[in-house]
Amino acid sequence: MSERPPTLETLTAGFVEALGVDPGPELATYVAEGHGTLPGTGKLLAWDANSIHGFVFGTTNATAIRGASSVLQGLDEELRGGTILRLKPSQILFAGGASGLAVVSDKKAPEVIDKLHRLFAERTLTATCCAATVDLGTGDRPFDRLYEDAQNELTRDRVLRGSDAEPGVPFFAARCEVCGRRAATTVAEKRISGPRRECEVCTYCIERGKANRHDQQESSDFGAIADEKRGGFLAVVYADGNGIGKRISRLPSPLAYAKFSRAIATVVRGSFMKLVNEYRLTEEGEAMDDRERRGAYQLPICGGDDLVAILPGDVGVPFARDLLSEVEQAADANEDLKHEAFADLDPIGVAAGVAIGKQAFPIRHLLQEAEELLKTAKKRVYGPDSVRSALDFAEVADGSPRRESAEPERLGREVPRLLETARPYSLKELERFSRRFGVVRGVGSGLGRSQLYQVRRFARLGLNQLRNHLLYQLGRREEWRDLITDLATLDGEREVVSDPDLAMKQFVPEYGGHRVFDVADMIELYDHWREGREVNTP
Repeated sequence: MSERPPTLETLTAGFVEALGVDPGPELATYVAEGHGTLPGTGKLLAWDANSIHGFVFGTTNATAIRGASSVLQGLDEELRGGTILRLKPSQILFAGGASGLAVVSDKKAPEVIDKLHRLFAERTLTATCCAATVDLGTGDRPFDRLYEDAQNELTRDRVLRGSDAEPGVPFFAARCEVCGRRAATTVAEKRISGPRRECEVCTYCIERGKANRHDQQESSDFGAIADEKRGGFLAVVYADGNGIGKRISRLPSPLAYAKFSRAIATVVRGSFMKLVNEYRLTEEGEAMDDRERRGAYQLPICGGDDLVAILPGDVGVPFARDLLSEVEQAADANEDLKHEAFADLDPIGVAAGVAIGKQAFPIRHLLQEAEELLKTAKKRVYGPDSVRSALDFAEVADGSPRRESAEPERLGREVPRLLETARPYSLKELERFSRRFGVVRGVGSGLGRSQLYQVRRFARLGLNQLRNHLLYQLGRREEWRDLITDLATLDGEREVVSDPDLAMKQFVPEYGGHRVFDVADMIELYDHWREGREVNTP
């Protein structure tokens, strides 16, 4: 993000414009500290768009998704500038992810709200917008209370207006052949597969997406992103910051809010773009030397602490792991994300869900699965053994919403003696799993996927059967002895081959106090794992 960081002077100028008063020490104190009596009256305006995920992922067409994303990004940039609302940039406290906060005059507030509604309707053709205001300067009410009031009014407006602006398709109308959800309004001639019935929204987004490609051609599928293994797989990564709303509600002043909200958005996007370079991925549709390129990506949604990315299937989990780590480090180093109001809160972390599926699998179904995986990762973050960052993943073979009803073993009331998976993993656990997986997949291990399946079969029969199988293999094969030794080295163990208990421990290590047969997760990820940066070993 190229916008300048907010300062006390610029935000004070914004309040001067909204309240219609001269600058003074009282106003500057309020902007900096969030309490005191304001010298004039105005409005604190909050807005938030509805159906944004529906707008972006309302189709499976790659170019349409790219186009919808560019529409939202462009609108956010214009709203940050303020001019499109006939406001000054200093009046915009934050704008991103199709939501925002601003200070406006009493007179202009209705005009700005009307403009917001028209903007989202005109730019997206389908998404609606909620907007609400609360009074500024009518009492000695601190800023954090006013912000809470504005969010409550925003919620009320959403309930009254509803979130869906799309009418149903009458039985006699032809459906759009791209999204299948809306009525077709035209026949588009210039398409890859010939003339096609399309709704107005899909035509608009496809043309916008084509304009942003270097070749200005339509790509109807995600073949340019999918990896090359097992027919081509995609990964949808859905990441979200932990406890961000709680932090924002504690921010005492307009200056603290403006700095924090912009900083978290910068940290999330900056961390993603840094990893894109390290993994040598280029945005789908952009030209790049094939000798340098190792894959493509799309970033349909990235606003505030919310991120949805489409990646090659074989980098999905490693990339998400590194994203969690990168955001943690960047957040710790960012002074604008620290405040005395957060003294009793844990450091900022991230939860993520990664859904992996074949490129022919509808992308919106992968998004739905990634969202459910994100929810289980959140349960790990806020559970009894709470962690800073967590991740859950799954390979999706069909459209069944498995994660909505299937509770992870380690989060259940009765945890089995031996877990077959450690999901959802904390970041630290996933980093350990990554190192172990690297050893198991190593060239010298001699342990292919068929042998991993065999080991899993014995593990499902019980610990004693697994132990007997392990000792049998250690007695007859040198590569198994090398594998056990290498795994033990990761934990600082030595001479484990001669000790059956220590040898057994390498196949059922502890994750968060639970014994886990993590080979089962390795089997699921065997063809979906490509590191983009070196995994450090202790």
